[in-house]
Amino acid sequence: MGKIYAKLVAISLSLVLSLSVVVMSSYAWFVLSESPMVTGIQVAIGGGNTILIAPDMTETGADGQVYHYPGHFSDTMIFSQHDSYDYLAELAPLSPVSTADGVNWFLPTYYSSLDMAVREGLVPSGQLKPIEYFYRDELLEYANLTVEEAEALGTGGYIYLDFWVVAPGGDFTLRISTDVEGDDGEGSFLLDLMEVAPDEDGDGYHLEPSQGTTAATARIGFLANRSSQGDQAMVLYLRSHGFDERFTQLYGSYQEPGAATRQFGSQERFLIYEPNGDHHPGGAAAEGSYVVTNPVGVAGASVSEVSVMDRLAVQRTNRWAMAQSGTGTDLEQRFQAAVLGMKTEGLEPDQIQSAFYNDYLQRQVAPYVRPGAFIKRTEDIYKYGPLTTADQFAGLDGSGAAEDVYIIDLERNVPQRIRMFIWLEGQDVDCTSSTDSSFAVNIELAGGTME
Repeated sequence: MGKIYAKLVAISLSLVLSLSVVVMSSYAWFVLSESPMVTGIQVAIGGGNTILIAPDMTETGADGQVYHYPGHFSDTMIFSQHDSYDYLAELAPLSPVSTADGVNWFLPTYYSSLDMAVREGLVPSGQLKPIEYFYRDELLEYANLTVEEAEALGTGGYIYLDFWVVAPGGDFTLRISTDVEGDDGEGSFLLDLMEVAPDEDGDGYHLEPSQGTTAATARIGFLANRSSQGDQAMVLYLRSHGFDERFTQLYGSYQEPGAATRQFGSQERFLIYEPNGDHHPGGAAAEGSYVVTNPVGVAGASVSEVSVMDRLAVQRTNRWAMAQSGTGTDLEQRFQAAVLGMKTEGLEPDQIQSAFYNDYLQRQVAPYVRPGAFIKRTEDIYKYGPLTTADQFAGLDGSGAAEDVYIIDLERNVPQRIRMFIWLEGQDVDCTSSTDSSFAVNIELAGGTME
């Protein structure tokens, strides 16, 4: 396994996602009572000389097949500057789903008045059905929904996007990582944004911490394989403006929306990133402890809860950086400075909040965050069983990246397409209470030399 962790990639996502949810049962799922909107998502990737980054370009052939190839490789990339990612600006709601492999996605189903069990008085209408009755999305039907599609389906879904990486300098093992020193505004994290509220005296505004339910239940996944893209994709790449003669193979073949999925196999890798693993805002578990999540997955021919110990990277709670004065956080102090220059008269708190995060900060909150360390070995968490107490969890070794799980091995000079997902994990123990929050995500990828 790689012994060095040179920073290779930094991905910054800023999601302004308002969630309004209501508890439907005692199960670990919540459902949307309204349609929250992702009002903005920015993704930026930076690399340096060790790894290069490219957007995913597509072209539909005469046979109707969609072919993928990389755009121009560079050491930095901002997704919003590429037309192929325009859909990220108009995403529909997220709602809880569950997956163990990034291939099979499961949505909760509820008893209705038409079900015999309800008609016979055995269960109330609206109660969550057992896992084996969950809706299995095998067509990416609930991925990257537009507002109209979400309204027609009556629910939200999950997000995915593709990008390319290549390592010209050598072979590397790619991992998700963080800056455990927390002093340069980088590293992986996911945090609910503080919300703007009026002061008690009515003369101003301040930031209030969110209860953090979204941060506790969100997951980010990286699906990767080394399946060849095939000759036609390579031909398109060769003809493109971004072609680099050093790269003569293309890896990474994935399902297209509406097409039947091939099942998760030995050639697939799926890394699940769980931020804020010891954060439990709803009181479902003691703060600082860790509760194992077994997502809904396919085990043989049946649908059941599945252990993801071999593909899970768990991070300690991310926090807002405290101000050097010792009073409040850096973000709160920056907000007060911003408000002094704003014309707030006649504006509602949510309008001021949008102006602060979107216009003033340009959705860049990473400098105000201190990311938590990753648990060095994921398998150490599981040795305590379903529950790791706060003392036990605090005693586990921390690191800049989990050492026993990784995204994929990068072959020198072979562009690798990676599919990244963002979702709310319905099986998470904290997925039981209502929330109304926005959140920001920052992703950093790092590579270790392969042995």
